[in-house]
Amino acid sequence: MFELHVLGTSSARFSHDRAVSGSFLMTPGGAVLIDCGEGMQKRLLDQNKALKKSGLQIRSRMAKVRAILFTHGHLDHCWGLLPMLHTMSLDGRTEPLTIIAPTSQKAVAWALKNPGDSPPAESGVDSTDLAILFQQWQSLGSKDDDFGFKIDWVLLPIEQHSPFISPIQPLDGVELMVVPTEHGIPSCGWQITTNPAMGKFNRAKADSLSLTTEQVATLAGGEDITTDSETLMAKDFRGEVKPRRSLLISGDTIGGVQAFGELTTPPDLLLHEATFLEYKSEKAKMYNHSTTHDAARHAKVSGCQVLALTHYSSSVDDITVVQNEAQELHKRSIACSDGDVFTISRDGEITVHRRCEAWQNYSL
Repeated sequence: MFELHVLGTSSARFSHDRAVSGSFLMTPGGAVLIDCGEGMQKRLLDQNKALKKSGLQIRSRMAKVRAILFTHGHLDHCWGLLPMLHTMSLDGRTEPLTIIAPTSQKAVAWALKNPGDSPPAESGVDSTDLAILFQQWQSLGSKDDDFGFKIDWVLLPIEQHSPFISPIQPLDGVELMVVPTEHGIPSCGWQITTNPAMGKFNRAKADSLSLTTEQVATLAGGEDITTDSETLMAKDFRGEVKPRRSLLISGDTIGGVQAFGELTTPPDLLLHEATFLEYKSEKAKMYNHSTTHDAARHAKVSGCQVLALTHYSSSVDDITVVQNEAQELHKRSIACSDGDVFTISRDGEITVHRRCEAWQNYSL
């Protein structure tokens, strides 16, 4: 159903053998990257090599990526994009790629009026706003057709505090929801949710009624039929509708953001930053980041099953401390290590596969 590869758990810069932000997600509708920090393509390759040796039927192939979703424009979350696009071109990619990022109406207007420039402080637009970076990346990489494949650069202004469905949906059978966060610049999390699945068709019940092949096919397709003696409802030949499966990758944010409590579908898994331990809560507020308890509170109000913690400050050496603090408020919390793979089954079972000397699997 879902396979989430956490390929960077450090904040701001490489530290303690932890890379900066970036995750690979395989969904029923294809693969996406959520953020793309420095060296992301090398991390994908290394992860894929390790998985091939593991015996697990899981992979992290760059060629399978259909979309890249940014949470915000700070370089530790996006500086690996251009090298990756160049490598995709060298590899002969022809499939289109969709890149979606949060911005503001003000930044879009400024970028259109001042193409290629960096905004001065008095403009009120941050130089790391993705409306600015998209223009700069396009000029550095030249035009889309020079890459050899079509790139759709999509900017979504974040002008509200509540979650909203992305107007661009690049994956079949999967819904992308934008979850506004607060980080000093336009920022968001991404909730990825499967569409509802019909329950299993009861073929034995249909066969017991001596229906024609055409009638059975009609019922299986969800349409009612009328026989000589009665009307048969398609819903009566289906088991229970399978619940939607969902996960949320939050990006960087302060605590107490209202959007986490307004999700229409509680996520099975929430991947959330925990830059600081709780005793540094004032510093977290100063830099628009979260503590372990901030992450746990967002997990509780979102209704998620499992909280996965990431994006640790370089001051954090032992991540078990991060995990222990979060578990004070949310018992099913786990501190991620680089290379962790979380799988979510159709039935909602969550397993983490940890890349050590030998892969280790834990049900959560």
